[in-house]
Amino acid sequence: MKPKILVMDDDVSICKICTLLLNRLGYDVDTTSCGDEALTCFEKALKENTPYLAVILDLTVQSGMGGLETLKKLRILDPNVYAIMASGSSLDNMLLSYQSHGFKDVLPKPFRVQDLTDCIVKIKPAQT
Repeated sequence: MKPKILVMDDDVSICKICTLLLNRLGYDVDTTSCGDEALTCFEKALKENTPYLAVILDLTVQSGMGGLETLKKLRILDPNVYAIMASGSSLDNMLLSYQSHGFKDVLPKPFRVQDLTDCIVKIKPAQT
C-alpha cells in the first residue's frame, strides 16, 4: 500500500498539480477544498487504519476553514499529524513562523516541483 497525502486547497489547479506530482513520487493523494472536508477525510482514514503520512494545508480558502483552524482540529484527532503549510501570500508573517503554529514545513506558492519534492522527501524516513 502506498503512503497517502491529503491536500487541502480551494484552487482546483493546485490540487491537480499536487496530485500529479505526488503520484509520480509514489504517493496516493486525496484532495479537498476546505477544512471541513479535510477533517472528514482525515478521520475516515484513521478509522480505516490507513492514515495520511502528511497533510498539505492552504492557509486561506474562500469558504470554510483555512489551514490554521483545520490543523488545530486535526491535532485533536492525531497530535502527531505532519502538516505542511501552503500559502500564496508572501507577506504572510506566518510563513516565517510556521513552526510556532504547529506546522512541520512550509510550501510558499507558487511552488516549483522541486519545492514540493523537498518538503515530501523530509518525511519519507517516517514511513519506514
